[in-house]
Amino acid sequence: MNIRLRAAAQTIIAAFATCLIVVASAGAATVVNGDFESGNLDGWQVVNDPSVSGSWFAYAGTTPPTGLGGEVPPPPAGNFAAITAQGGPGSHFLYQDIALEPFYAHQLSLLAYYRSSGEMVVPSPDTLTTGFEEPENQQYRIDVIKPTAPITTLEPVDILATVFATGTGAPVEMAATNFTVDLTPFAGQTVRLRFVEVDNNGPLNAGTDSVSIVSTPPSNAVMLGKPALNKKKGTAKLPVTVPGAGTLTIADVKKSKKRIKAKTLTATAAGTLKLPVKPTKSARKTLENKGKLKLKVAVTFTPTGGLAATVTKKLTLKLAPK
Repeated sequence: MNIRLRAAAQTIIAAFATCLIVVASAGAATVVNGDFESGNLDGWQVVNDPSVSGSWFAYAGTTPPTGLGGEVPPPPAGNFAAITAQGGPGSHFLYQDIALEPFYAHQLSLLAYYRSSGEMVVPSPDTLTTGFEEPENQQYRIDVIKPTAPITTLEPVDILATVFATGTGAPVEMAATNFTVDLTPFAGQTVRLRFVEVDNNGPLNAGTDSVSIVSTPPSNAVMLGKPALNKKKGTAKLPVTVPGAGTLTIADVKKSKKRIKAKTLTATAAGTLKLPVKPTKSARKTLENKGKLKLKVAVTFTPTGGLAATVTKKLTLKLAPK
């Protein structure tokens, strides 16, 4: 192969590989900079409301980002993580809006940890804003909320899921702990992942790392049953159990010489559908002459919002003599 042909082939292969990457990542919900290894908070939004000092920071090592207070817990994974640090009371919010692909299953996973110099206290009624003169308020919580809700909301109607929340009397320190939440019920929506740390009872370093979402496409696995033959008509019904909504198609494996009529059924939910197996006009003649017709059919299921999968099955149509 000459140099020009080799270069052209390499270009085609590279382009094809790129297409494969794009297809493979389609449908996956993405947390931008969820491991904070960029060394900053790119992809995240920060709100401090109100705050004498302090905020959320991307950090490395054990030195407080503000230079105030004692050592902070080191990042639990990689070189960087996100943490709050402050020199006075305040509320610190870190959030990101995430689009969840319709029909996919979505699993949120993250590491959370904290270290407090004062007792953990949640006031009653609870609030996510604080100051010097307000009741003790020392807490860390992580929620999935509606993106249209106020960032300070605690209204049940706004909170889709609570990943983690400290309560009054909680330990003053928690090592990095993995938390997972199923976000599948919110597929097709955009949700807001919110981290909030509130402190007026001394410095509170609240951290997070390894924030990610695993998105799984809808299942396309089917189960083929035993065909029910109609020997009087020379047809059959092939039961197929599907895992959810989608389209189910049967066709002859031999596309050049089709022996059965292609048929598509629509599934609205998980269950069993019966695909009709009917011979074409030319195959009907063979069936009438021999009394039977051996087939190999292709059954294709395409789940709504997912990828198609095809399985094949051998079966024999039979026609009783008149």
